[in-house]
Amino acid sequence: MTAIKNNGTAVAVTEKTNEVVTAVVVSKPDNGERKAVNIASDLIEPSNYNARKTFDADALKELAQSISVHGLIQPITVRRKGEKGEHYEIICGERRFRACRMLKLSEIPCIVREVTDEQAYDLSISENLQREDVPPMEAAEAYKRLIDTKRYDIASLAVAYGKSEKHIYQMLKLCDLIKGIANLVKEGKLTASAGIVISKYDKKIQEEILNDRLGKDGADEWCNISANALEGKIRNCYTNNLDNYSFDKTGCLKCIHNSSNFDLFAEVGGCGKCTNKKCLSDKQTAYLVEQAQAVALADPKLVFVGEQYSHDNEATQIIKKGGYEFKNVQTYNLNSYPTTPTEPQASEYKKPEDYNKAQEKYGKEQERYTKQTAHLEELKEQGKIRVYAKIGDSNVRMYYKEVATKDTKTNEQLIADLTAKKKRNNELADEKTAEGLKELLRTEQLPQSAFTADEETAMYFFMLSKLRRHNYKAVGLKENDYYGYLTDDKKLKIASSLTEEQKTVVRRDYLYSHLTDSTRTVGDEKGGMLLAFSKQHLPEKTEEIVSTHKEDYGKKNARLDERIAGLKEAEKKAKADAKAKKAEQTAKTEKAPKTDGKTAVQAKKTDKPTAPKAESTKPKGKEQPKATQSEKKEAKPTPQADKVLIVTVPKAQPKAEAVAV
Repeated sequence: MTAIKNNGTAVAVTEKTNEVVTAVVVSKPDNGERKAVNIASDLIEPSNYNARKTFDADALKELAQSISVHGLIQPITVRRKGEKGEHYEIICGERRFRACRMLKLSEIPCIVREVTDEQAYDLSISENLQREDVPPMEAAEAYKRLIDTKRYDIASLAVAYGKSEKHIYQMLKLCDLIKGIANLVKEGKLTASAGIVISKYDKKIQEEILNDRLGKDGADEWCNISANALEGKIRNCYTNNLDNYSFDKTGCLKCIHNSSNFDLFAEVGGCGKCTNKKCLSDKQTAYLVEQAQAVALADPKLVFVGEQYSHDNEATQIIKKGGYEFKNVQTYNLNSYPTTPTEPQASEYKKPEDYNKAQEKYGKEQERYTKQTAHLEELKEQGKIRVYAKIGDSNVRMYYKEVATKDTKTNEQLIADLTAKKKRNNELADEKTAEGLKELLRTEQLPQSAFTADEETAMYFFMLSKLRRHNYKAVGLKENDYYGYLTDDKKLKIASSLTEEQKTVVRRDYLYSHLTDSTRTVGDEKGGMLLAFSKQHLPEKTEEIVSTHKEDYGKKNARLDERIAGLKEAEKKAKADAKAKKAEQTAKTEKAPKTDGKTAVQAKKTDKPTAPKAESTKPKGKEQPKATQSEKKEAKPTPQADKVLIVTVPKAQPKAEAVAV
């Protein structure tokens, strides 16, 4: 039985049910389509560049069932292969070919095309991309293959397949997924949209998302949320907005870890989002350290805030190791320095009048900020406030605290305090070194090498009395001797029979005891012996202890030297200003008119009162006090008759009345 289809294809079906023997186009249609011919199925082979790599077994069975009933309506497309063209390679229709082979057809209807390798490649991929049910990962790989031929770019692919450039770009991004996430997309456990969102991030972040949020089996929480929700969660957990950081972001603008650069269709605006947390953290730490060092150098009196129960960030740890001074204070007990106002940008405002108002407001804020900071600088110079700096996670915040008058110190006093602190730091370095050496000698077993000449010079008369208990057996003593009194006779008897090895044990225990019992510093003679002893037997670990404390306190002293130099410079300037002010006052005094003094003397002489001479009567039993030379000189009144003059004298002397004669 032969059935004729509307498109001119004749399908021959045998009398046996569901067995297709041949299917050929008996005549060329009027529309110019190519004629199909029957080709032995054994001569047909799949190509290596077919975009489709997976074939669902159930779907193939359904297709085979349909072909057995209705025939192969659409022939497969092939091209000749081999030196003589004796074989055929599938260009399009491998799925139909597989279904026909399942039916064990000896011949398969084919359209033979004479095409080049490039044309065959493009036709094979195009046929797969035009299917409605093409899996996303297969489409992504197909687009990538076309891009890799260098004959296409995103724009030309978009035109060729009637897709948007954004769609082509997003499908290509699926090829950037790590294998584990790509498999989840292929298996349908993760949507293509979610895969596109994840594909924007580097491999390291994808690994973290797969292990922590998706699960290799696709059973974790993030597999079941929408692409938009997934994108928000990834941004919150794995990226940081660069606009929130104050360091120089010039290098970040072109960085491959900036979301604005690896996402072709990312929203424009701001500096972007960084996906490299390690790089971002290092840059922020370097910025904070630089800011902290700058404020410390600008103010020798500045002290950094160190809260006792708070966790120090990396920048704070670096500054502490640099030897800068920290004090455990709570910021809520301090006053904050005013913050610099932010200048408005014209691009942030739609209307010019709104921008102008913002500029006017900014001008007022800037003026107020300048006045406040100038006032605080004046108070700082007067010693009325103490300035602190807090190293935060995003910036270095400045604080101040009013200082009571009794606590105010001059620069000379501060220099003296800092010098004493510097001296104490050297002492602390020696003490810490001594502690480290004693701990080292307590925990490490001393080598049993020959006793040296330096060790022979040490005192020996109490060696056995300093012998440690675990060495009693080595010299013939019993452990019970430790609890009793070891007499001089017994010690002498033991000492006289000691072998060279035993003597070495005793001498070293003696030195160990006397070098560690009361040694607090390596800065004195005894500490020097402790250091030499430790260097001799445990040189590497000793050097580690010495260098650690030397470096630590050396940095602290370097910071103190900076502060002392700053204070000396300020004190020198203050003395110079005072000297100049005094010289100015002296010059003004010397320039004053000299006639003023003479005028005053003349006026004094003119204003002297004239009084008649009088004799004073002496009180009975008391002598009249004698007038001083100045009183005699001034008292020259002209005597007048019939007038009485009352003269008063100092309170300490008896009063007398003078009666004119």
